Amino acid sequence: MKTTIFSQISIDGKLTMGAGNSSKELFSLFSSEDMEFIHLFRGNVQGIMVGKNTILTDNPFLTNRYEENKNPIRIIPTTTLDIPLDSNVLSDEGRTIIVTTEKGRDEYKIKQIRERGKECLICGEDKVDFVELERQLEDNFGITSLMVEGGGFLNWHIFDQDIVDEIILMQLPIIIGGSTNITLVDGDGYQQLCFAKKFKVVEIQPKDNYTLMRYKKVI
Repeated sequence: MKTTIFSQISIDGKLTMGAGNSSKELFSLFSSEDMEFIHLFRGNVQGIMVGKNTILTDNPFLTNRYEENKNPIRIIPTTTLDIPLDSNVLSDEGRTIIVTTEKGRDEYKIKQIRERGKECLICGEDKVDFVELERQLEDNFGITSLMVEGGGFLNWHIFDQDIVDEIILMQLPIIIGGSTNITLVDGDGYQQLCFAKKFKVVEIQPKDNYTLMRYKKVI
């Protein structure tokens, strides 16, 4: 499976205007053509993943608004299944897979999710096993391309489990700051350079409202 981190960030790597804030405020700085670029990329992948916190703060639909019937399957990992049942990804007709752990297994809530026509997978004991998740997505759902529009916590876990193949960043020419603000990758981090995940630059392209940057994993 090809896994791509796709994110909109400030110069200093922030994803929002502050912890707990929606990322949608940054999107106001993009043109309609910029937004079309994001949605058309969604149309070219089979799965899109965001974390529970994105569902709580943004309540997105995660659809492709520019092409009919080219919506990726939505994948939402949550350690304890504490996702609102009235979330847009559980309320519309689109395909959604909620992923949780053995620790978070709740048969009643799983039943409620499935009654809404959505899938629920168990991957991992006390935290989501993304390697196993990708295996199940490929084997059982035919998903071979995955777009991750996650926050810093989700991104940390998939980097740490070494499943990211490509990074695409739309870097806005603004500085936000804030020591507690969400960055592209948060989590525990690495204290030794030898453990850092290495990527190579494959494209840097200035646009009117942002700089497009692409990186590929060093093998």
